[in-house]
Amino acid sequence: MEAYVLSTGDEVLLGDIIDTNSSFLCSSLKDMGIEVKKIIAVGDSIKTIASNIKDISELTDICLVTGGLGPTKDDLTAFACSKAADDTLELKSDALKSMKSYFKQKGFTFFKDNEKQAKLPSKAKMIVNHNGTAPGFYIKINRCLFFFMPGVPLEMKLMFEKQIKKLLVNNFNLNDKILIERVTVFGLPESRVGFLLKEFEYNYPTIRLGFRADSLMVEVKIIMSDSNNNANKALGQIKEAKFWVMEQLENRVVSTKGLTIAQEVGRLLIQQNKTLAIAESCTGGLIANMMTDISGSSDFFLFSAVTYANDAKINILNVAKKTIIDHGAVHEQTALEMAQGARQKAGADFAISTTGIAGPTGGTEERPVGMVCIGIAGADFAKAKTYKFKYGDRLLNKNMFATMALELLRRHLAKSGL
Repeated sequence: MEAYVLSTGDEVLLGDIIDTNSSFLCSSLKDMGIEVKKIIAVGDSIKTIASNIKDISELTDICLVTGGLGPTKDDLTAFACSKAADDTLELKSDALKSMKSYFKQKGFTFFKDNEKQAKLPSKAKMIVNHNGTAPGFYIKINRCLFFFMPGVPLEMKLMFEKQIKKLLVNNFNLNDKILIERVTVFGLPESRVGFLLKEFEYNYPTIRLGFRADSLMVEVKIIMSDSNNNANKALGQIKEAKFWVMEQLENRVVSTKGLTIAQEVGRLLIQQNKTLAIAESCTGGLIANMMTDISGSSDFFLFSAVTYANDAKINILNVAKKTIIDHGAVHEQTALEMAQGARQKAGADFAISTTGIAGPTGGTEERPVGMVCIGIAGADFAKAKTYKFKYGDRLLNKNMFATMALELLRRHLAKSGL
Protein backbone atom coordinates (compact mmCIF):
# COMPACT_ATOMS: atom_id res chain seq x y z
CA MET A 1 0.00 0.00 0.00
CA GLU A 2 1.33 3.44 -0.99
CA ALA A 3 0.54 7.00 0.03
CA TYR A 4 1.42 10.64 -0.59
CA VAL A 5 1.83 13.42 1.98
CA LEU A 6 0.86 16.99 1.03
CA SER A 7 2.07 19.79 3.30
CA THR A 8 0.58 23.26 2.78
CA GLY A 9 1.65 26.70 4.00
CA ASP A 10 3.94 29.52 2.96
CA GLU A 11 5.77 29.15 6.27
CA VAL A 12 7.07 25.75 5.13
CA LEU A 13 8.39 27.03 1.80
CA LEU A 14 9.90 30.16 3.38
CA GLY A 15 11.79 28.05 5.88
CA ASP A 16 10.10 29.72 8.84
CA ILE A 17 9.23 26.31 10.29
CA ILE A 18 10.59 22.80 9.94
CA ASP A 19 8.03 20.42 8.48
CA THR A 20 7.99 17.87 11.30
CA ASN A 21 4.44 16.85 10.34
CA SER A 22 5.58 15.03 7.21
CA SER A 23 8.30 13.20 9.11
CA PHE A 24 5.81 12.04 11.74
CA LEU A 25 3.28 10.89 9.16
CA CYS A 26 5.86 8.98 7.10
CA SER A 27 7.07 7.16 10.21
CA SER A 28 3.51 6.41 11.37
CA LEU A 29 2.42 5.12 7.96
CA LYS A 30 5.53 2.95 7.72
CA ASP A 31 4.55 1.26 10.99
CA MET A 32 1.16 0.47 9.43
CA GLY A 33 2.72 -1.11 6.34
CA ILE A 34 2.01 1.91 4.13
CA GLU A 35 4.93 3.26 2.11
CA VAL A 36 5.05 6.99 1.38
CA LYS A 37 6.09 7.48 -2.24
CA LYS A 38 6.25 11.26 -2.26
CA ILE A 39 6.09 14.32 0.01
CA ILE A 40 4.90 17.53 -1.62
CA ALA A 41 5.06 21.00 -0.04
CA VAL A 42 3.04 23.89 -1.48
CA GLY A 43 2.32 27.47 -0.47
CA ASP A 44 -0.96 29.16 0.39
CA SER A 45 -2.37 29.31 -3.13
CA ILE A 46 -5.82 27.94 -3.99
CA LYS A 47 -4.75 27.19 -7.55
CA THR A 48 -1.57 25.35 -6.51
CA ILE A 49 -3.20 23.34 -3.72
CA ALA A 50 -6.16 22.37 -5.93
CA SER A 51 -3.90 21.39 -8.81
CA ASN A 52 -1.78 19.13 -6.59
CA ILE A 53 -4.84 17.51 -5.02
CA LYS A 54 -6.25 16.77 -8.46
CA ASP A 55 -2.97 15.28 -9.69
CA ILE A 56 -2.51 13.16 -6.57
CA SER A 57 -6.08 11.87 -6.79
CA GLU A 58 -5.14 9.93 -9.93
CA LEU A 59 -1.77 8.63 -8.70
CA THR A 60 -2.31 6.93 -5.35
CA ASP A 61 -4.94 5.50 -2.98
CA ILE A 62 -4.13 7.51 0.16
CA CYS A 63 -3.05 11.10 0.74
CA LEU A 64 -2.55 12.85 4.08
CA VAL A 65 -2.80 16.66 3.92
CA THR A 66 -1.73 19.07 6.66
CA GLY A 67 -2.27 22.80 7.11
CA GLY A 68 -4.58 25.55 5.91
CA LEU A 69 -7.67 24.76 8.01
CA GLY A 70 -7.53 27.81 10.28
CA PRO A 71 -9.77 30.91 10.48
CA THR A 72 -7.58 33.43 8.60
CA LYS A 73 -7.59 34.46 4.95
CA ASP A 74 -4.50 32.40 4.09
CA ASP A 75 -6.19 29.20 5.29
CA LEU A 76 -7.40 27.99 1.90
CA THR A 77 -7.16 24.20 1.94
CA ALA A 78 -10.85 23.35 2.31
CA PHE A 79 -11.79 25.66 -0.57
CA ALA A 80 -8.95 24.31 -2.73
CA CYS A 81 -10.15 20.77 -2.03
CA SER A 82 -13.71 21.63 -3.06
CA LYS A 83 -12.42 23.00 -6.37
CA ALA A 84 -10.28 19.91 -7.02
CA ALA A 85 -13.29 17.68 -6.29
CA ASP A 86 -15.73 19.80 -8.37
CA ASP A 87 -17.62 20.32 -5.14
CA THR A 88 -18.87 23.30 -3.11
CA LEU A 89 -18.31 24.34 0.47
CA GLU A 90 -21.12 24.04 2.95
CA LEU A 91 -21.42 24.87 6.65
CA LYS A 92 -21.32 21.44 8.29
CA SER A 93 -23.57 21.30 11.35
CA ASP A 94 -21.52 18.54 13.03
CA ALA A 95 -18.30 20.52 12.50
CA LEU A 96 -19.91 23.68 13.88
CA LYS A 97 -21.25 21.80 16.91
CA SER A 98 -17.81 20.27 17.55
CA MET A 99 -16.13 23.66 17.35
CA LYS A 100 -18.60 25.37 19.69
CA SER A 101 -18.19 22.57 22.19
CA TYR A 102 -14.41 23.00 22.14
CA PHE A 103 -14.66 26.78 22.51
CA LYS A 104 -17.00 26.40 25.48
CA GLN A 105 -14.76 23.80 27.11
CA LYS A 106 -11.75 26.12 26.85
CA GLY A 107 -13.65 29.25 27.86
CA PHE A 108 -13.07 30.91 24.45
CA THR A 109 -15.51 33.30 22.78
CA PHE A 110 -16.93 31.93 19.52
CA PHE A 111 -17.06 34.66 16.87
CA LYS A 112 -18.91 34.60 13.56
CA ASP A 113 -15.56 34.57 11.74
CA ASN A 114 -14.78 31.18 13.28
CA GLU A 115 -17.58 29.59 11.25
CA LYS A 116 -15.19 29.60 8.29
CA GLN A 117 -13.48 26.54 9.78
CA ALA A 118 -16.74 24.58 9.73
CA LYS A 119 -17.22 25.18 5.98
CA LEU A 120 -16.08 21.96 4.34
CA PRO A 121 -16.63 20.31 0.94
CA SER A 122 -20.22 19.03 0.85
CA LYS A 123 -19.12 15.45 0.03
CA ALA A 124 -16.58 15.38 2.88
CA LYS A 125 -16.99 13.80 6.29
CA MET A 126 -15.83 15.73 9.34
CA ILE A 127 -13.09 14.55 11.73
CA VAL A 128 -13.32 15.98 15.27
CA ASN A 129 -10.37 18.03 16.49
CA HIS A 130 -10.09 17.25 20.21
CA ASN A 131 -7.07 19.49 20.67
CA GLY A 132 -7.87 22.64 18.66
CA THR A 133 -10.47 24.68 16.84
CA ALA A 134 -10.09 23.44 13.25
CA PRO A 135 -12.06 20.28 12.32
CA GLY A 136 -10.42 17.86 9.94
CA PHE A 137 -12.21 15.99 7.16
CA TYR A 138 -11.82 13.18 4.65
CA ILE A 139 -13.11 12.81 1.10
CA LYS A 140 -12.73 10.44 -1.86
CA ILE A 141 -11.54 12.12 -5.07
CA ASN A 142 -11.08 9.83 -8.06
CA ARG A 143 -9.09 6.81 -6.78
CA CYS A 144 -7.64 8.55 -3.72
CA LEU A 145 -8.99 8.91 -0.18
CA PHE A 146 -7.75 12.24 1.22
CA PHE A 147 -7.43 13.02 4.91
CA PHE A 148 -7.15 16.71 5.82
CA MET A 149 -5.63 17.68 9.18
CA PRO A 150 -4.59 20.91 10.94
CA GLY A 151 -0.99 22.05 10.53
CA VAL A 152 -0.41 22.49 14.27
CA PRO A 153 1.68 19.40 15.14
CA LEU A 154 -0.02 18.68 18.46
CA GLU A 155 -3.48 18.79 16.88
CA MET A 156 -2.42 16.83 13.81
CA LYS A 157 -0.76 14.02 15.79
CA LEU A 158 -3.73 13.47 18.09
CA MET A 159 -6.17 13.49 15.17
CA PHE A 160 -4.05 10.95 13.28
CA GLU A 161 -3.46 8.65 16.25
CA LYS A 162 -7.01 8.66 17.61
CA GLN A 163 -9.09 8.77 14.44
CA ILE A 164 -7.34 8.56 11.09
CA LYS A 165 -5.50 5.34 11.92
CA LYS A 166 -8.87 3.63 12.47
CA LEU A 167 -10.24 5.07 9.24
CA LEU A 168 -7.24 3.74 7.32
CA VAL A 169 -7.66 0.26 8.80
CA ASN A 170 -11.39 0.27 8.06
CA ASN A 171 -10.96 1.41 4.46
CA PHE A 172 -7.88 -0.52 3.33
CA ASN A 173 -6.48 -4.03 3.53
CA LEU A 174 -3.28 -3.36 5.45
CA ASN A 175 -1.61 -6.77 5.44
CA ASP A 176 1.82 -5.64 4.27
CA LYS A 177 4.47 -5.00 6.89
CA ILE A 178 7.52 -2.83 6.30
CA LEU A 179 10.61 -4.06 8.15
CA ILE A 180 13.49 -1.64 8.66
CA GLU A 181 16.92 -2.20 10.19
CA ARG A 182 19.31 0.73 10.74
CA VAL A 183 23.09 1.04 10.86
CA THR A 184 24.84 4.29 11.80
CA VAL A 185 28.21 5.01 10.20
CA PHE A 186 30.85 7.59 11.16
CA GLY A 187 33.98 8.58 9.29
CA LEU A 188 32.85 7.89 5.72
CA PRO A 189 31.09 10.19 3.25
CA GLU A 190 27.72 9.03 1.93
CA SER A 191 29.19 8.38 -1.54
CA ARG A 192 31.82 6.03 -0.08
CA VAL A 193 29.21 4.16 1.95
CA GLY A 194 27.17 3.70 -1.21
CA PHE A 195 30.23 2.43 -3.09
CA LEU A 196 31.06 -0.13 -0.40
CA LEU A 197 27.50 -1.43 -0.53
CA LYS A 198 27.14 -1.40 -4.33
CA GLU A 199 26.73 -5.19 -4.54
CA PHE A 200 23.79 -5.21 -2.13
CA GLU A 201 21.00 -5.27 -4.71
CA TYR A 202 22.56 -8.29 -6.45
CA ASN A 203 22.82 -10.23 -3.19
CA TYR A 204 19.42 -9.18 -1.81
CA PRO A 205 17.12 -8.25 -4.74
CA THR A 206 13.96 -8.19 -2.57
CA ILE A 207 15.45 -5.76 -0.05
CA ARG A 208 16.48 -2.17 -0.69
CA LEU A 209 18.83 0.31 0.96
CA GLY A 210 18.15 3.89 1.96
CA PHE A 211 20.76 6.45 2.97
CA ARG A 212 20.45 9.55 5.16
CA ALA A 213 23.42 11.84 5.72
CA ASP A 214 23.07 13.85 8.91
CA SER A 215 25.96 16.20 9.59
CA LEU A 216 28.96 13.87 10.01
CA MET A 217 26.98 10.65 10.22
CA VAL A 218 25.41 8.41 7.60
CA GLU A 219 22.43 6.23 8.46
CA VAL A 220 21.95 3.14 6.31
CA LYS A 221 18.38 1.86 6.28
CA ILE A 222 17.74 -1.74 5.21
CA ILE A 223 14.12 -1.88 4.07
CA MET A 224 11.96 -4.89 3.27
CA SER A 225 8.24 -5.21 2.55
CA ASP A 226 6.71 -8.42 3.91
CA SER A 227 3.66 -8.88 1.70
CA ASN A 228 3.37 -12.60 2.43
CA ASN A 229 2.89 -12.11 6.18
CA ASN A 230 5.69 -14.59 6.90
CA ALA A 231 7.27 -12.71 9.78
CA ASN A 232 9.93 -15.24 10.78
CA LYS A 233 11.24 -15.72 7.23
CA ALA A 234 11.27 -11.95 6.52
CA LEU A 235 13.02 -11.21 9.82
CA GLY A 236 15.68 -13.79 9.04
CA GLN A 237 16.28 -12.33 5.58
CA ILE A 238 16.61 -8.74 6.76
CA LYS A 239 18.91 -9.72 9.64
CA GLU A 240 21.16 -11.57 7.17
CA ALA A 241 21.22 -8.48 4.92
CA LYS A 242 22.08 -6.26 7.87
CA PHE A 243 25.00 -8.51 8.82
CA TRP A 244 26.30 -8.29 5.24
CA VAL A 245 26.11 -4.47 5.38
CA MET A 246 28.03 -4.39 8.66
CA GLU A 247 30.72 -6.67 7.23
CA GLN A 248 31.32 -4.28 4.33
CA LEU A 249 31.50 -1.22 6.58
CA GLU A 250 33.64 -2.93 9.24
CA ASN A 251 34.79 -0.66 12.08
CA ARG A 252 32.98 2.40 10.69
CA VAL A 253 29.71 1.20 12.23
CA VAL A 254 28.99 3.06 15.47
CA SER A 255 25.49 1.72 16.12
CA THR A 256 23.38 -1.18 14.90
CA LYS A 257 20.22 0.42 16.28
CA GLY A 258 20.28 3.67 14.29
CA LEU A 259 21.64 5.69 17.22
CA THR A 260 23.93 8.71 17.02
CA ILE A 261 27.39 8.48 18.56
CA ALA A 262 26.19 10.47 21.59
CA GLN A 263 23.21 8.16 22.06
CA GLU A 264 25.40 5.07 21.66
CA VAL A 265 27.94 6.41 24.19
CA GLY A 266 25.09 7.10 26.60
CA ARG A 267 23.69 3.61 26.06
CA LEU A 268 27.08 2.00 26.72
CA LEU A 269 27.70 4.10 29.84
CA ILE A 270 24.32 3.12 31.29
CA GLN A 271 24.82 -0.52 30.31
CA GLN A 272 28.22 -0.59 32.04
CA ASN A 273 27.08 1.57 34.98
CA LYS A 274 29.82 4.14 34.30
CA THR A 275 29.91 7.93 34.63
CA LEU A 276 31.35 10.70 32.48
CA ALA A 277 32.98 14.11 32.91
CA ILE A 278 33.90 16.46 30.06
CA ALA A 279 36.49 19.22 29.68
CA GLU A 280 36.14 21.39 26.59
CA SER A 281 38.05 24.27 25.10
CA CYS A 282 37.60 24.60 21.34
CA THR A 283 34.21 22.83 21.31
CA GLY A 284 32.76 25.35 23.77
CA GLY A 285 30.33 23.01 25.54
CA LEU A 286 29.08 21.24 22.41
CA ILE A 287 29.90 17.76 23.71
CA ALA A 288 28.08 18.42 26.97
CA ASN A 289 25.08 19.66 24.98
CA MET A 290 25.09 16.53 22.80
CA MET A 291 25.16 14.28 25.86
CA THR A 292 22.53 16.14 27.87
CA ASP A 293 20.18 16.08 24.86
CA ILE A 294 19.80 12.39 25.71
CA SER A 295 16.89 11.53 27.96
CA GLY A 296 18.22 9.88 31.11
CA SER A 297 21.67 11.49 30.84
CA SER A 298 21.57 12.25 34.59
CA ASP A 299 22.30 8.54 35.09
CA PHE A 300 25.82 8.92 33.70
CA PHE A 301 26.70 12.61 33.16
CA LEU A 302 28.41 14.26 36.15
CA PHE A 303 30.42 17.32 35.16
CA SER A 304 31.33 19.68 32.34
CA ALA A 305 33.85 22.51 32.23
CA VAL A 306 34.37 24.88 29.31
CA THR A 307 37.91 26.05 30.04
CA TYR A 308 38.57 28.34 27.11
CA ALA A 309 41.29 30.41 28.78
CA ASN A 310 44.62 28.97 29.87
CA ASP A 311 44.06 30.21 33.42
CA ALA A 312 40.80 28.25 33.55
CA LYS A 313 42.60 25.10 32.44
CA ILE A 314 45.15 25.63 35.20
CA ASN A 315 42.83 26.76 38.03
CA ILE A 316 39.80 24.53 37.37
CA LEU A 317 41.28 21.39 35.81
CA ASN A 318 44.72 21.51 37.49
CA VAL A 319 46.60 21.51 34.18
CA ALA A 320 50.22 22.23 35.08
CA LYS A 321 51.31 25.78 34.30
CA LYS A 322 54.56 24.33 32.97
CA THR A 323 52.56 22.25 30.45
CA ILE A 324 50.96 25.39 29.03
CA ILE A 325 54.31 27.25 28.94
CA ASP A 326 56.23 24.36 27.36
CA HIS A 327 53.61 23.05 24.94
CA GLY A 328 50.80 25.60 24.63
CA ALA A 329 47.05 25.10 24.93
CA VAL A 330 46.72 22.95 21.79
CA HIS A 331 48.84 19.92 22.60
CA GLU A 332 48.30 16.28 23.52
CA GLN A 333 49.82 16.77 26.99
CA THR A 334 47.40 19.62 27.67
CA ALA A 335 44.45 17.53 26.48
CA LEU A 336 45.66 14.64 28.61
CA GLU A 337 45.85 16.74 31.78
CA MET A 338 42.47 18.34 31.02
CA ALA A 339 40.84 14.91 30.87
CA GLN A 340 42.58 13.73 34.02
CA GLY A 341 41.63 16.93 35.85
CA ALA A 342 37.96 16.69 34.84
CA ARG A 343 37.78 13.07 35.91
CA GLN A 344 39.36 13.79 39.30
CA LYS A 345 37.21 16.89 39.85
CA ALA A 346 33.97 14.99 39.20
CA GLY A 347 34.93 11.59 40.56
CA ALA A 348 33.81 10.12 37.22
CA ASP A 349 34.76 6.79 35.71
CA PHE A 350 35.73 8.43 32.42
CA ALA A 351 36.54 11.88 31.11
CA ILE A 352 37.20 13.28 27.65
CA SER A 353 38.69 16.62 26.63
CA THR A 354 39.16 18.78 23.54
CA THR A 355 41.58 21.58 22.76
CA GLY A 356 42.18 22.78 19.21
CA ILE A 357 41.90 25.43 16.48
CA ALA A 358 38.33 25.71 15.18
CA GLY A 359 39.13 28.62 12.86
CA PRO A 360 38.75 30.25 10.50
CA THR A 361 41.53 32.32 12.11
CA GLY A 362 44.17 31.45 14.69
CA GLY A 363 45.94 28.70 12.81
CA THR A 364 49.70 28.42 12.26
CA GLU A 365 51.86 26.14 10.15
CA GLU A 366 52.55 23.97 13.20
CA ARG A 367 48.98 24.14 14.51
CA PRO A 368 46.68 24.67 11.50
CA VAL A 369 42.96 25.36 11.55
CA GLY A 370 41.21 22.02 11.97
CA MET A 371 43.73 20.58 14.40
CA VAL A 372 42.39 19.14 17.64
CA CYS A 373 43.93 17.26 20.53
CA ILE A 374 41.56 14.90 22.31
CA GLY A 375 42.20 13.38 25.72
CA ILE A 376 40.51 10.40 27.33
CA ALA A 377 41.08 9.22 30.89
CA GLY A 378 39.84 6.30 32.94
CA ALA A 379 40.71 4.68 36.24
CA ASP A 380 43.75 2.86 34.87
CA PHE A 381 44.68 4.73 31.70
CA ALA A 382 45.01 8.16 30.13
CA LYS A 383 45.72 8.86 26.45
CA ALA A 384 45.59 11.73 24.00
CA LYS A 385 45.56 11.89 20.20
CA THR A 386 45.93 14.63 17.63
CA TYR A 387 43.69 14.92 14.55
CA LYS A 388 43.84 17.34 11.64
CA PHE A 389 40.67 17.96 9.68
CA LYS A 390 40.51 20.09 6.56
CA TYR A 391 37.15 21.78 7.02
CA GLY A 392 37.33 25.55 6.71
CA ASP A 393 34.04 26.12 8.49
CA ARG A 394 34.21 26.84 12.24
CA LEU A 395 30.94 25.13 13.16
CA LEU A 396 31.74 22.06 11.09
CA ASN A 397 35.15 21.82 12.76
CA LYS A 398 33.57 22.06 16.21
CA ASN A 399 31.08 19.34 15.31
CA MET A 400 33.83 17.09 14.00
CA PHE A 401 36.00 17.66 17.09
CA ALA A 402 33.08 16.85 19.41
CA THR A 403 32.00 13.80 17.44
CA MET A 404 35.57 12.46 17.26
CA ALA A 405 35.98 12.81 21.02
CA LEU A 406 32.81 10.80 21.60
CA GLU A 407 33.92 8.24 19.02
CA LEU A 408 37.17 7.64 20.94
CA LEU A 409 35.18 7.05 24.11
CA ARG A 410 32.73 4.80 22.25
CA ARG A 411 35.57 2.66 20.93
CA HIS A 412 36.97 2.26 24.41
CA LEU A 413 33.58 1.36 25.86
CA ALA A 414 33.06 -1.11 23.03
CA LYS A 415 36.55 -2.55 23.71
CA SER A 416 37.85 -1.71 20.24
CA GLY A 417 40.61 0.50 21.61
CA LEU A 418 42.04 3.78 20.38
